[in-house]
Amino acid sequence: MVLTRLEKVAFLFLVSLLGAGIFLLIGKVGLARQKNNDLKVAIAKIAALTDQTVLIKDEKAFSSQDNDRKLNLNRANELSISTLPGMNSALAKRVYEFIQKRGSIKSLGELSQVKGMSKNKLRNLELYATTWGGHAGQAAWGEKLNLNFASEDEIEALPGIGKKTARDIVDFRNRNGGFFSLEDLKEIPGLTDSKIKKFIDQVEVR
Repeated sequence: MVLTRLEKVAFLFLVSLLGAGIFLLIGKVGLARQKNNDLKVAIAKIAALTDQTVLIKDEKAFSSQDNDRKLNLNRANELSISTLPGMNSALAKRVYEFIQKRGSIKSLGELSQVKGMSKNKLRNLELYATTWGGHAGQAAWGEKLNLNFASEDEIEALPGIGKKTARDIVDFRNRNGGFFSLEDLKEIPGLTDSKIKKFIDQVEVR
């Protein structure tokens, strides 16, 4: 098949047109890639200015004003811990001894190791207690437990006092019409000077 001169010119024109189209397409692809690269660089610059710290749940993320109303378990005495809602004297004693043994705790979650501390009790405790800031309970307010009016449970919550000794203190008070001085404590069998020394600063008899 022999092409005429006109057909050859038309064929060359079409080939040239196709080549020009391919060239333009390659150019557009190149420009698009360049724009994408420029956009990635811009995003990287913005990301570099943004805090990349991973958010971690922390007690300190809460309002310090709200935390000021809570009891700091690291600073509180056993009696103050026993006054928390849902806390009985036996559990308060175990919590206090657990913290004293470790020196301090960093989070309330550590108390899950204490016997009798359920998940529900721990969640409730988070509403009233903390491990940073807050207040120290009676130690901060300067209040003391009056042995002439305290309940057996309140007395048992004192450092070094067990259930039997608490009952003996109440029995002595009832038999003698109350305590007239802290020296009267020495008359209670089994209550040695070393035991009295542990809580003497936290009680009064007025």
